[in-house]
Amino acid sequence: MIFRLIGVFLGLSVSAMSVHAEENLIVSMAKENGVKRCIPQLETVSNFIIDKKSHGTHAAWNSDGADNRMYSSISSKGYADGDSHVSVVASINSEGKCDAYYVETFALAKSCMASRETTYKDMEYVGTINSKTIVLKNTGGANYYLSAQGASDNICLVSKRETIYQ
Repeated sequence: MIFRLIGVFLGLSVSAMSVHAEENLIVSMAKENGVKRCIPQLETVSNFIIDKKSHGTHAAWNSDGADNRMYSSISSKGYADGDSHVSVVASINSEGKCDAYYVETFALAKSCMASRETTYKDMEYVGTINSKTIVLKNTGGANYYLSAQGASDNICLVSKRETIYQ
């Protein structure tokens, strides 16, 4: 069992790069490393979430069958007031189709309650996780998770998540 795990880790390839808005590293790295069937989903998700923002990406794929296994990436996406982290994952499912999801995480320099009443006031309230994290849903179907941070809860950690099934 241990040798099998070591083999899996040794077969994992990782790459990191930075790019400006004219390129999308999530897709180009997948293509360059043998991912084919999930490219349409990766393009849809990464073009939506990265848009034209400057970003750098660190990705992982299985070098022994990249087109049949999970492809995952994390990008640092640039904003004027700081960077967000964007995780994009795509994988072939048991039906041979590709499912994908993304999570974008960033911090706001105000409380989650203030963020809820201003920035996210038009979103549907879904509930809470662990009785602390506020769960919201936008009209497009993405979920937002607002978690208080800092000694005075004066920072709001926001994660936006959406899943796409083929």
